[in-house]
This record gives sequence, structure tokens and C-alpha cells, in this order.
Amino acid sequence: MINDNIYKQKAINQWTKHPIGFDVTKHPEGTREFFENIRKYRYEIESPWLLKTLNFGQYQGKKVLEIGVGTGTDHLELAKAGAILTGIDITPKSIELTKKNLELHGYHSDLLVADAENLPFEDEIFEVVYSFGVLHHIPDTQKAIDEIYRVLKPQGKAIITLYNKNSLFFWLFVFLYDFILKGKFMKISLNDRISAIEKGGDETKPLVKLFTKKQARELFHKFRKVTIITRQTGLSTSGRFLSKILNWKIVKTFFEFLAQWFGWYLIIEAEK
Repeated sequence: MINDNIYKQKAINQWTKHPIGFDVTKHPEGTREFFENIRKYRYEIESPWLLKTLNFGQYQGKKVLEIGVGTGTDHLELAKAGAILTGIDITPKSIELTKKNLELHGYHSDLLVADAENLPFEDEIFEVVYSFGVLHHIPDTQKAIDEIYRVLKPQGKAIITLYNKNSLFFWLFVFLYDFILKGKFMKISLNDRISAIEKGGDETKPLVKLFTKKQARELFHKFRKVTIITRQTGLSTSGRFLSKILNWKIVKTFFEFLAQWFGWYLIIEAEK
């Protein structure tokens, strides 16, 4: 069994070498154009449902903690919405990039390098904790969610996304098409193929966990109310051949419809 610290170092290596969105822009790192390319890809191509579904505007004036800030794309949207922001990330590079992103747009957040399993905050100080696509990379996801519960005020809200095991993207594109039909099962383990979902993950092999809706509900057992929806077809990260076929309008529309039940992301809203 791999030590938790090794998993955490793998995560740092992954997002230091391959920060979120680096592959979609050719502009110099840290420029306004660099961040804008990442933003446009995220909200217009990869996840066009995101801004409407998550509605950052509802957090105006609220104390919000984001766990795993990446390159600061969602963090900037929260800042624009008027949230009172704090952000953490285990990867120093991510904190550096997010700080630069906010500075370029005239916003501020209390940003620090920290571990989600051991949040450096007192009890009950945040009204909202937000984390998109992060907690499935953490060795002890339950501990991280218990920490979120601890730092939330009574009636506070957690908005968390996790990878969905029972998704079309995993079973159809990753497992059946790529792992089985393309013969990768003869060369690598399934865990290594799942790690390769992340850009550069075939090299750094970060921890990537998948959860069913039932497992996600169990993780949030301390919360008084939990709702879960699914979104994201995964077409933008499927193979080149599949992407070409599945971007046919009628097929793409069909898969977007199915993503309401079998999407790649479990979007969890939990009230304390």
C-alpha cells in the first residue's frame, strides 16, 4: 500500500508540471491572454453548463473557501460575484498562478498552500466551501469532507464535484474503448489508465478515485441535506477519433442529454 505522503507528492508533481488548462493556450504563462484562453475553454468548450449550474452569483458577500484553486479560473468568477474569498491548494504553483490571475483583474483572496485533510482554519468560519474536481485526488477523501464540515458555519453549504464511476465517459470511453478495445489492458493497469485521464497523468500517475452516487452520499453522512446531480459528457477528453464522431451535433446532443444521469461529474450540494 502506497503511503499517503507519496500520493500527495504525486499530486504536487502532476499539477506543477501540468497545471490545469496549460494545454489549451499558447500564450506566455501568467499573461492576461493565457488566463483568458483557459477560461474560455473551460466555460465555452469543456463545461458550457458550469456557470449556469453552479451560479456563483449566489455567494455575493459570503465567506467562501475554495479547496484546490488550480489556475484560479473558478476563483476569479467567485471574486467577480463578490464573495469574500479564501483559497488553498497543496501545490505551490497553483497558488502562484491563482494569485497572478486575480491580481491581473484587480481582485484579492487569502491564498495559502495547505492540505485539504488538515485545513488550517478554526471551526465554523465559512459560509460556503467549494471544491471542483479535487477531492477524488486526496488519499483520505472522507477526512477532507469531515474537515469541510468542521469549518462550515451551521446552515453552511458545501459544493463539491467528484468523478462519477457510473458515467458514460468512464465505462464507454475509458474502460471499453481505450482500455479494452485498444488493448491497453495488456500494457498497463486500470489504475494507471485512470491516472492518465489527467493531462500528463500517464507520466506522473496521480491518485484518481471514482465514486458512485451511493458512495458520495456516504461521504457526506454528517450533513443534514445532500443533493447530487451529474453533468459532463467527457467528449472533450475522449480520444481524437471518438471526439470527431461524437461532436456530430445530433450525437453530441444525445450524450449531453444522457449526462443528466450518467455524467462524468457528481455535483454534490450539502447543507450542514
